[in-house]
Amino acid sequence: MSVAATTSPAVGTLYVSRFPWSRGMPRVTMALRSNVVSVGSILTKLQQDCATPFPVIRHVADSMTADMRAGLAVDGGSNLKMILSYVDSLPSGNEKGLFYALDLGGTNFRALRVQLGGKEERVVATEFEQLSIPQELMFGTSEELFDFIASTLAGFAEKESEKFHLPHGRQREIGFTFSFPVKQTSIDSGILMKWTKGFAVSGTAGRDVVACLNEAMERQGVDMRVSALVNDTVGTLAGARYWDDDVLVAVILGTGTNACYVERTDCIPKLQGPKSSSGRTIINTEWGAFSDGIPLTAFDRDMDAASINPGEQIFEKTISGMYLGEIARRALVSMAEEGSLFGMAVPNKLSTPFALRTPDICAMQQDKSDDLQAVGSILHNVAGVESSLSERRIVLEVCDAIVKRGGRLAGAGIVGILQKMEQDSKGTIFNKRTVVAMDGGLYEHYPQYRSYLQDAVTELLGSETSKNIVIEHSKDGSGIGAALLAATNSNNRLAMMIRFILLQNRQGKTRLAKYYVPLEDSEKHKVEYEFRTHKVIYRRYAGLFFALCVDITDNELAYLECIHLFVEILDHFFSNVCELDLVFNFHKLCLISVSSKVYLILDEFILAGELQETSKRAIIERMGELEKLDCYFLTHLKQASSYFVILQILARNCFFNLSISIAPVSLCLYGVSLCEIFGVFISCSYDIMDVYKQFAIVISCNLLLFQIVLLFQVDAKNLGA
Repeated sequence: MSVAATTSPAVGTLYVSRFPWSRGMPRVTMALRSNVVSVGSILTKLQQDCATPFPVIRHVADSMTADMRAGLAVDGGSNLKMILSYVDSLPSGNEKGLFYALDLGGTNFRALRVQLGGKEERVVATEFEQLSIPQELMFGTSEELFDFIASTLAGFAEKESEKFHLPHGRQREIGFTFSFPVKQTSIDSGILMKWTKGFAVSGTAGRDVVACLNEAMERQGVDMRVSALVNDTVGTLAGARYWDDDVLVAVILGTGTNACYVERTDCIPKLQGPKSSSGRTIINTEWGAFSDGIPLTAFDRDMDAASINPGEQIFEKTISGMYLGEIARRALVSMAEEGSLFGMAVPNKLSTPFALRTPDICAMQQDKSDDLQAVGSILHNVAGVESSLSERRIVLEVCDAIVKRGGRLAGAGIVGILQKMEQDSKGTIFNKRTVVAMDGGLYEHYPQYRSYLQDAVTELLGSETSKNIVIEHSKDGSGIGAALLAATNSNNRLAMMIRFILLQNRQGKTRLAKYYVPLEDSEKHKVEYEFRTHKVIYRRYAGLFFALCVDITDNELAYLECIHLFVEILDHFFSNVCELDLVFNFHKLCLISVSSKVYLILDEFILAGELQETSKRAIIERMGELEKLDCYFLTHLKQASSYFVILQILARNCFFNLSISIAPVSLCLYGVSLCEIFGVFISCSYDIMDVYKQFAIVISCNLLLFQIVLLFQVDAKNLGA
């Protein structure tokens, strides 16, 4: 379609009123332009540059897969960061209690609370509050931004209704959805790499964002703490997986964009150290930085050059909601300037960056009327444009070209992720139902975008395979998902730990018991295979049963290996350990600890319910060092025994405890080393008596020792003789 060109002899301003129905409306200021070219040629060039035929989206999908592998191999291996989320266990449905979620995902900030009722009730109640981030805070300081968030959270917490109940003595815990590139260091900490989505907050890059929020809450007097830091895509995956076990991928398409998926730990070469017991973890791709093979227009390049991060986040700038409207605006400005699209003048309002937003072009594309009146109204209100029917149709073609490219590129990216998972799993992804959870206003409210995305997935996978790939909208998934992950990783819940250890004989008599969580006596005497919402894993060795109580979702084989390792270590010290070894070594004298030798071995292996060491050699070496220390103190105990004959005499007269409290002072006066005194005293088990009631006896005992030495001139070292 082309529009007849006219020329203007000069550049200036004028007031336009082209339609009778526009009388009475505010007059629109415009700038006149010269050197006009065909609008049709600009539109054709735009459509050609935005075209995404099959070879283009095929290349994008394959390049996405290749970049994912490179990013998993080594940090910095590709444009995709492939960040470890440290989310190794997803919600199981057993979560209970009140949990909060904060969602900072773009221009909007949201606070949410959810009451969880376990398997039976699931999500009992939810409430949320949403606010826009003031523009000045997007370019302010870290303290200003996080203080605003903390103060908003404080006000939201004060409105907590009776539907929500926090058990007495428990602190409110938060899942923090932070939708910006973060190098996660644990489930509740992460370093901000850089701001995106138009943010340029100073003093935050390179800092732990959880620490920033916790400090702000402390300044605002908010009694909460962050127990899980998640990306919005990770939160969406967790929230969707709570209801559907087939969810393996999550994608955000809103102001910004990102994707995450469930990855096998053996497919992550850069993962160092111990791997998760589940063998899987969630990878945050940060796919907005992808750039290989993306078709770009002159308007994309101009917008990128004018952005706060030129040359970066190219994929995001072509498919996300923040930029689609701006690309369309720049194309319309070019048509107005060079092709006189809206007459002989360029509307000044249209020249304002980001004046035309993605919701505006979405609303225009929903106009199915003959005269496209809604399109004309939006152009007038938003861009200050008085348009004819032909001009409105050109505007719609511009919008469609840009949106079609965005939707099809997003679909190709999804196929790239699924393709990588299919290759690693050797055919278990495409042959069964696999769900991709979607969240974000762009996907939710833009039907044309959704349609183009689905078309690209079907085109790349084929009609039969694509039937197994279910793309579902997960509304508010990131918010509820963050709260669920806060519950899963709650400090109060003591998640992912051993609850207790039991060693029993065939008659059911307990030979060793260690509890890492408080239990009632009645509960200790009643242990079943499923204990509360956990399970008991056991293994029999000869006449002994070794049992562990763990989370119901934990890997049974991993804990069976732990039991076997414990038995191997006991065998090393007791030579084919049996029940008698446990009985006779329970109260074995040990100067370093009052615990038995068996308990010392156990503490080297498991501490506070968590595995501390899985190396048999390391545990044996540490126990060897403890035995050497024992021998040292026992040697000095024999040397110092003669110093304490006087204590035995006093003990016969019921003054043993008091003499223990005063003897060190007296013996030090006569040259007995502190080391020798300490070696004896740590081997003695005594009860502290009431010092105030026995004060007179204490003085008498000290005087007695002095009298023995002074009156009979006895040397302190011969005092025992």
